[in-house]
Amino acid sequence: MTFLQIPESQPEVIDIETAWLRHGPFGMWIVRACEPRKIVELGTHNGYSYFSFCQAVVEGNLSTECIAVDTWEGDEHAGYYDDSVFRNVTQLNQKYRSFSTLKRMSFDEALSDIEDGSVDLLHVDGRHFYDDVKEDFESWIPKLSDRAIVLFHDTEVYERNFGVHKYWQEISETRPSLSFLHQHGLGVLFWGENIPSGLIPLVSNLKNPDFTDIIRNYFSTRGDGVATKIEARKSAANLKSLQDHLQAVSDELSAKSRQYEQSEANVAFLQKTLRKERRTPFRQLKRKYAHKILRSLAESSLPVSQRTRTKWKKSAEKRNPKRNDLLANKQSPALILQHSYQDLLESWRQQRLNDATVISGLQKALADGPLISVVVPVYNPDPNLMLEMIESVRSQSYKNWELCIADDCSSDPEVRRVLSEVSQTDSRVKVCFRETNGHISIATNNAIDMAQGAWIAFADHDDLLDPDALLLVAKAISEDENLKIVYTDEDKIDENGVRFSPHFKPDFNRDLLYSLNYISHLGVYDAQLVKTAGALREGFEGAQDYDLLLRCIERIDSNQIHHIPKVLYTWRATLGSTAASRTAKPYAIEAGRLALEEHLNRMHASDLSAEATETPFIYKSSWPLIGSPLVSIIIPTRDHLPVLRVAVETIIEKTQYDNFEIIIVDNGSTEKTTLEWFKGIQTRDRRVRVIRDDRPFNYSALNNAAVAQCRGDIIALVNNDIEVLDGSWLTEMVSLAQRPDTGCVGAKLLYPDGRIQHAGVVIGMGGVAGHTHHLFPRDHYGYFGRLIVRQDYTAVTAACLVVRRDVFKEVGGLNETDLAVAFNDVDLCLKVHTAGYRNVWTPFATLIHHESISRGYEDTPEKKVRFAKEAEYMKNTWGTQSFADPSYNPNLTLDRADFSTKLII
Repeated sequence: MTFLQIPESQPEVIDIETAWLRHGPFGMWIVRACEPRKIVELGTHNGYSYFSFCQAVVEGNLSTECIAVDTWEGDEHAGYYDDSVFRNVTQLNQKYRSFSTLKRMSFDEALSDIEDGSVDLLHVDGRHFYDDVKEDFESWIPKLSDRAIVLFHDTEVYERNFGVHKYWQEISETRPSLSFLHQHGLGVLFWGENIPSGLIPLVSNLKNPDFTDIIRNYFSTRGDGVATKIEARKSAANLKSLQDHLQAVSDELSAKSRQYEQSEANVAFLQKTLRKERRTPFRQLKRKYAHKILRSLAESSLPVSQRTRTKWKKSAEKRNPKRNDLLANKQSPALILQHSYQDLLESWRQQRLNDATVISGLQKALADGPLISVVVPVYNPDPNLMLEMIESVRSQSYKNWELCIADDCSSDPEVRRVLSEVSQTDSRVKVCFRETNGHISIATNNAIDMAQGAWIAFADHDDLLDPDALLLVAKAISEDENLKIVYTDEDKIDENGVRFSPHFKPDFNRDLLYSLNYISHLGVYDAQLVKTAGALREGFEGAQDYDLLLRCIERIDSNQIHHIPKVLYTWRATLGSTAASRTAKPYAIEAGRLALEEHLNRMHASDLSAEATETPFIYKSSWPLIGSPLVSIIIPTRDHLPVLRVAVETIIEKTQYDNFEIIIVDNGSTEKTTLEWFKGIQTRDRRVRVIRDDRPFNYSALNNAAVAQCRGDIIALVNNDIEVLDGSWLTEMVSLAQRPDTGCVGAKLLYPDGRIQHAGVVIGMGGVAGHTHHLFPRDHYGYFGRLIVRQDYTAVTAACLVVRRDVFKEVGGLNETDLAVAFNDVDLCLKVHTAGYRNVWTPFATLIHHESISRGYEDTPEKKVRFAKEAEYMKNTWGTQSFADPSYNPNLTLDRADFSTKLII
């Protein structure tokens, strides 16, 4: 055996115990024999195989890079149960040398970052079903080098026609291969064309049965020897069970510790808030006087340079007491949200008790309501959790329902037993058992085939329905016979029964839906609509509900989609569940992208495309320009040349869309430098035109007059304190404004320090209207991703607003009679919204807004009177104090800008 360079003495394995160690000697030997440049393991389980590879690398003093890839969450054999492998590698550090080649990556990250042709040893050990093994391996084929070896774990253990052994049988015939029958089977596939010299004798003798048996026996024996060494070090035969018990105790202690830490964090936050509130009056006083002094200096006649005067002015604005710093403590919104949601859940419980008579009356009124079929595909759920789902349906206050369950050939016999027992107990529960596994789309369609209801509600096999979910759905249907889709808010529940992460959704929001499937659960569809659309399609697994939703909305009007702003569906967020997972299989993300792209092509134009973003299941659609319409950029100003120059010059220098004109509306500038600059800029760039308008400042009138004199089919209202960052801003906004159903388009505006100034306007916030996500960090994800996607808002700010000229004229432009300064942009957007257009906000047009540098704040008696009058006009005209903004949710507060839940309902 020495000619194979098999080591006579096996290196000691430290502090680790598993049956995989019977394969470990071969894994360690093959690392030493071929000296791979890069090892990748897909699915680490408890990390024992990966530890074997790492130990071989360390003891061989190799420069090998080892990468542990977390495949996905959702299966008992996937991902990391804990960090035991990394603790074991730490022991290697201590015993041998610094181990710097260890890496831990997600599946998508590894596929993206690891270069093609660089992997010499690949261990495929994720989930052990045929399709998953096949996809995992074939995804990594481009990464394999010309000397690569691939190990497949459990090639003999699964006696099912969809197990890993079936795929192993297929591929092992194509290349030199070896399979250990001992301990579940370890398949060794010599994939590369250039076999390492240390393995050539092994490969050349694989066809010799006697030789193969010798190899198998040798390493099986060596494996038994290693296992024996480990067993000898144990103090008792029941140590493993004791360890399990200790681990359970440790887990419980860890959970208690986390709860304690959370409580401590909450207490610390409250203490900090209290200290802050105590100091607030003094800070505000200091800030107020510093603001006044610096502002006085800036406006004085002192003989200082314009640069110094501008610095004073900026410093004054930073200290303006009206400036809001809600997000100074980044953790406060999350803590308040969690606290308020728990309070909200309790208030709902009390409300349900108080409204028992109302619920009873509604039950009687809807006794003859439509039959709702709850369809559920089932595959190997926890039987107890599945039973909880079933009971949440059976306990509905609405009685006219049926539960249609399709079991997709679950391997757990307990699942079949529970389903059979329930269906025999309750005739409203219908169950079919598939003979083969067909995945979620086929299984769901089988459940739909059983459904007799006029409406179909989709649920997952371990989630929960609110007791009044179907009752409130039936109520909505009874109140509007034209409805075709009803959806609700949702939250999650952890393994301890704690509900969290409520998603309070907007009403139907087309551009938001074109970015992500925010509708999700609970979704209830007209049954005929589902059947007409073709139900669920194979090939879209992982995004099958998104695909169905997009195909359904193609066949109905937006007013046939109804949102119930109540949490009526709870996702199960236990280890491995979809709700808890932050990662996703590439095929599922691609399925969602393809579903969206096909929808866009069917509904709009064949050249539209959708691309996946860095965030799983969030997409960006392309809206190509139609021609190159002239855009008239209107900028009112009065002096303030430093900021105006930045605005105009960054527009000219950075804007990629070049068919524009800039109309500077000079509202009474007097400074010589400003007037000279006006002359010079018009000479240097013929696209710039200055219009003199000396009337008293009236933002609405100035812009209306400029629109009447400009030539563009597209109007861009831009403040003089805007600064362009990204050259694609105007292309993005014009391409959206060109869509026939789009009205105003707003941009993402930042303060100079990078925090968010504008990301859409909510009507009613602060009494009239307010900016969402105000003062959030620039790159923040936002409330359920709403800072990184396009979406419809009822209003956007005119600090940077793009709209078609015909839409602007159709609604009468800006209100120069009642809204000379404030709220004119909100009023314009409301008029456009009422006319049937969608106002859109986009994060893909980002600019800096040096807010209120020109005109200042509402801080004089005259300005305060005028502001109050304009606010009163908005309240009386639009009813802003009671306005139900469809882009928001009534469960969210109007007192804060961070999507916090209402503390009192």
